[in-house]
Amino acid sequence: QAAGLSASQLEAILNSGFFYIPYADSYRRSIERGFREVKNDKGKVIRRIPLTEYAHSLQLGLLWYKLNVDRNNKASVVFVGVAQGWKGEPIVRSETHEDETSEGNKIDDDGTEDYNAFKAAVDVSCFNIQLETKKMEAFRLIGEISEATFFGVTLNLGNKEGVGLDDTYWVEEFEESATGEIVKNKRGFVKIREVGDNKRDETATSYAQTITGSDYSQGLSLTELPLLGINGLVGFGTFPVTISPVAKTKDFMKEAPNFYAKINSESNSAYGATLSFQTDLANTAKISEFWAHVGGAIGVTSIDGKIFAYSGSDSIDIGASLTGYLNLGLVKKFYFRRFGLIFQADAKYAMTYISVSGRDNATYELTNGSLGLDGRAGLEIYLTPALSFGGCAEYNVFGVSNSWSAVVTDKDNKETKSGDAAGPDVNYSGLGVYAWINYSLPSLK
Repeated sequence: QAAGLSASQLEAILNSGFFYIPYADSYRRSIERGFREVKNDKGKVIRRIPLTEYAHSLQLGLLWYKLNVDRNNKASVVFVGVAQGWKGEPIVRSETHEDETSEGNKIDDDGTEDYNAFKAAVDVSCFNIQLETKKMEAFRLIGEISEATFFGVTLNLGNKEGVGLDDTYWVEEFEESATGEIVKNKRGFVKIREVGDNKRDETATSYAQTITGSDYSQGLSLTELPLLGINGLVGFGTFPVTISPVAKTKDFMKEAPNFYAKINSESNSAYGATLSFQTDLANTAKISEFWAHVGGAIGVTSIDGKIFAYSGSDSIDIGASLTGYLNLGLVKKFYFRRFGLIFQADAKYAMTYISVSGRDNATYELTNGSLGLDGRAGLEIYLTPALSFGGCAEYNVFGVSNSWSAVVTDKDNKETKSGDAAGPDVNYSGLGVYAWINYSLPSLK
């Protein structure tokens, strides 16, 4: 009161006090001893390197409370909620220490792997606790629209309150129900595109783009919808893999058991499933809707050809074979309402795997791999703040490769390998088409 604060202001300050009690529901540290086998080119085990694996299993959380003080200076404590760092199963992280070099020299264990596994489990738990805390009603950011246009709204929140690029907010309106109860009605959602620096300028505001909803007006409420910022995408597509015809390849092995291949006609494409993850880089790069991407696909291509084993005495149809890729790159999205144009560029590793079994119960395997680039352009459409679907066209740029690795496994499970065999030409260049569902992950595992 000496500072000029009113009783209502003092009450607001005192009632803004929160505190928490950390707790561990379970913790388990385990140590397992094992070996890593080192094999020669013929598949024979030549050394077993001893290993020690450290694993840490955690279930951590926070119990949140609020301190209330009334006008009579009477204090009370109210339970706010539980922020768990796990969902269902405990958070588990592990790391492995090699106890010897490949030459058999002992490697001292200074505890680095043990500590790193423990820290990784704690870091993931804390990340989940932070997200669960932000979801609590008491901690959700709530603002108000100060200005509205067809394209977006201005809100009275900024970096002082922790607003970040690409944050999602529900636009809500208080309405009276038929029973006379005042309820919040969600009219749509918006995403932050510009963050006001109200740490330096108290009048600074933030700008949010309208994704769904319409006819927003000054005074409507905005409530934060905390999201992880990591998306999982599951889809299906067709991607290029061209295997050229060849009357007879060179022998894949330099010694028995030997085999070669014949490709009768060109194969041009594969069909398969895709799985990828995106993490939002907007607040790091200061660019909205800027994402890092890592993903892959596995599919099937039909190869019209044969494998000839033991100097042509055994011919085996190739038929359906596995092909796929791994890619890593960047994504930029441009939204108009719920519709987003997507542009993506990746570095890509593509591969094809052929495996057939002969009458002698031996298995003949061929693997080709190649590095290249891809570029994508597509459209993604929001269904909800956490769910969208989309599709794109992709073009791949690769060089032609005829380098294959070959493995023969006989009926006694003995392997013979050749790491640089010349086989049919393979080219992964060309057009691909994909469709997917994009889901914002609720937590880290």
